[in-house]
Amino acid sequence: WRDLRLTEERTAKKQGLQFREGGPFVFNLPVSEVNAMVKELTVAAALAFAITVQAPRENTVDLTGEDWDDARGEAVIIDLQDDETEIRIDASGLEPNGTYSIWLINRAPLMGEVGIGSGDLIFESDALGRGFHVMRIPSDQFKDWDKIEVMHHPNRDTEDVENAELTLTGVLDSALQRRDG
Repeated sequence: WRDLRLTEERTAKKQGLQFREGGPFVFNLPVSEVNAMVKELTVAAALAFAITVQAPRENTVDLTGEDWDDARGEAVIIDLQDDETEIRIDASGLEPNGTYSIWLINRAPLMGEVGIGSGDLIFESDALGRGFHVMRIPSDQFKDWDKIEVMHHPNRDTEDVENAELTLTGVLDSALQRRDG
């Protein structure tokens, strides 16, 4: 058997094949094909790793009712690759067909609470009191906010903050705010 094995090994080398022992079902491939497959697998593994590493980071913040006990929801916060943060609000238990604004709040010690709540931060609930809204803000701005609030505007005037009702609130964890890539 030893002589037969050496003969098969020499024949394989002459033909550019890789010799492997293993019984009647030996699978021989040219060395160049084996090297090409190894390269392809290496590239595929590197690509899979890169996709995993660059996948958008997603976090969920629970939104709880303040003045409204039945209101609840969540804010899904996605750190996008183009230096933007996407915020998806999904809420229920809202006033049917109501007007709402989303506020990102910073509780600065010397300034009280300041925030943004206009522009693309306004939505209306449906006839069943459900609301869904998607917005994007620059990632470098997102790190400045401590909490997220949803305000109801009974008179539909989103600039009238004095008559607005705090409907939902959620705390933005410091881990969510870290956007240093």
